[in-house]
Amino acid sequence: MHIAKPPQSHLSLWEILYRYSTFEAGDSAWSMIIVSTYFGTFLQVVLKEPGADFGWAVTVGALIIALISPLLGAAADASGRRQPYLRLLVFAAVLCTATLTWAPTTSVAILLFVLAYICVNGAFTFFTAMTPVISNERNVSSVISMTVGIGYAGSLVCMLVLSRLVTSDQLAGRAFLPMALIYLALAFPSMYLAPDFPSKAASSVNVVAAYRQVRQTLREASRYQHLFRFLVADFLYENAVASVITLMGLYSRNVMGFKASELATLFGPAIAVAMLSAWFVFGPLVRTIGPKKSVLLDLMFWLLLFALVLVIHPGTSLNLGHLHIGAKTLFSVTVAPLAGLGLAGVWSSSRVMLTALTPVEKSGEFWGLYNLSGRTASVLGDATWTLALTIFGENIFGYQMAVVALAGFVLLGAVMVAALPDVRVSSRNFL
Repeated sequence: MHIAKPPQSHLSLWEILYRYSTFEAGDSAWSMIIVSTYFGTFLQVVLKEPGADFGWAVTVGALIIALISPLLGAAADASGRRQPYLRLLVFAAVLCTATLTWAPTTSVAILLFVLAYICVNGAFTFFTAMTPVISNERNVSSVISMTVGIGYAGSLVCMLVLSRLVTSDQLAGRAFLPMALIYLALAFPSMYLAPDFPSKAASSVNVVAAYRQVRQTLREASRYQHLFRFLVADFLYENAVASVITLMGLYSRNVMGFKASELATLFGPAIAVAMLSAWFVFGPLVRTIGPKKSVLLDLMFWLLLFALVLVIHPGTSLNLGHLHIGAKTLFSVTVAPLAGLGLAGVWSSSRVMLTALTPVEKSGEFWGLYNLSGRTASVLGDATWTLALTIFGENIFGYQMAVVALAGFVLLGAVMVAALPDVRVSSRNFL
């Protein structure tokens, strides 16, 4: 299949930075501010709902995203364009996020959150599907690592700024409107200034055909066997990643005793480590040893993180001579930065590996499957975590059972990645 090359497909890294990568800053900041930090607090403290309700709300949103991902990929491939869908979803996400500020009841708040969650994640599907037109085989690892780093930089800045507005748990709702406006501003260049795939002849999207195409793609496993094995592995380890992103705020508050106003101190170092790791560790690492080995190294970091979470709990302390380090400090200086390192590695390495395994004419379809795998993993990961809390209670033991289950997913994913070939990107993966 021949695809015409758009005239703007070769951009300098600085042009990519302001036309494309700023979107990741808005997306990462939205996840950190809304999902990881303040919406759970808003439900628990302001609206007086249990933490498990937040987990189930995220699970529902992730399930809907998983179900509609094939439609999003089909729409992108049918029209050729990504940006029109990106704009629609971004504007809807901004509206729902901003309206959360005035949500009068729990039901309205959860509905708005789920809608915003769906739109933000749907927009991210089209954003990632623009990778082949933004980059090429020579700079893809630099583009992805830089974009991931910019994403975490956006999270760090937003966390530091918005934590000044939210000075207590009761004021968690103050973060929603500013975050909506920040998300819109950072998404704007990708919506209007970044290059896009060329338009195709107008055609409608057949819903039945879209899901039939997913089934057909899955049947072609013998032709794309390494890609599908990677998607299964990614599904397994992203169970853990998705749950950490979604529920680490709840864990930090309910188990370790952090207040919402203290989360900037906790998450700030983690985000800084993630940003620097994406730029200076995993970007060069992927270029040097390849995406497969980089993914495996990153998964080892995740297993170490889960081991530390099981060891460090309220009452834990470390004595080094006259220096006494309490549980919250230990958690802040070990688990939080390691989470940042692990997150940077997942996004930097996995996207390059997917790019290396995907022919350009299948980019919309396979990036849609990648997001389907990730969103389905999010459903299972969040459901696993929330089910553990529902069965064992919102106590230390319940959280530990959830952590053990997530560590098992990571271990299985690592075993599958280890069996894959050591692939590298080539010209067939780009326009």
